[in-house]
Amino acid sequence: MTKYSFSLNSDLYLKDPLSSDKGKDLLKHGAPLILSTGLEGFTARKLAEAAGLTEATVYKYFANKQKLLQYYFQLYWTWLAQQIKVFTAVEVDPYRRLIASVRLLSEMPEVAADPGLVSKEVLRQLVVVEGVKAFHHAQVDADNAKKLYAPYKNVAALFAEMILEVDPDQPYPYSVATTLLEMSHSLEYYRDHLPSLTDFPRDQDPSKLTAFLEHFINRFISKNPANDN
Repeated sequence: MTKYSFSLNSDLYLKDPLSSDKGKDLLKHGAPLILSTGLEGFTARKLAEAAGLTEATVYKYFANKQKLLQYYFQLYWTWLAQQIKVFTAVEVDPYRRLIASVRLLSEMPEVAADPGLVSKEVLRQLVVVEGVKAFHHAQVDADNAKKLYAPYKNVAALFAEMILEVDPDQPYPYSVATTLLEMSHSLEYYRDHLPSLTDFPRDQDPSKLTAFLEHFINRFISKNPANDN
């Protein structure tokens, strides 16, 4: 299976966690721990205990838990951008390329490679449950100025470009793309925790979420095969 390397924004950490075994242990244990405790219940001490390290070691790598969450957030979107490019590279039809990307976004097929120390399943679940906290906070503008959300914006841009290939007259390509990304995660969260807000209550089959996202695309975007029939 293809292995991927990722270069993340150095403003996320004090010391690159990938530069040492201790840093890698922190990354390996941090994501599942945040999932189990929630960001609010997560502490450097708990992470140190889980990784078999000292609390001081945690702070050598990350200034606070917000930056650790943002590290995972950036890793997820960087990984997803690479997966989209790899798995749609041979598809020449713009509409089929867009739909293939939607399916990758919502279902993460088995052939997709893990991003490294954290499995793609854990990383996605972390973004679904806690990801909004990476940018819904008081320092969002300062973090944006440091380009901490660039990978997320890059994926939105990928989808916007594909949307324009299908529908060159689409007046809101970035808004449609961002809505698509947000729905793919928020509806999964609602399905699992607030099911009455969805049309697939407590249904764990990701293909139903994919079907909704495809329906959204087909209804909102013109000049594609689904609307030409």
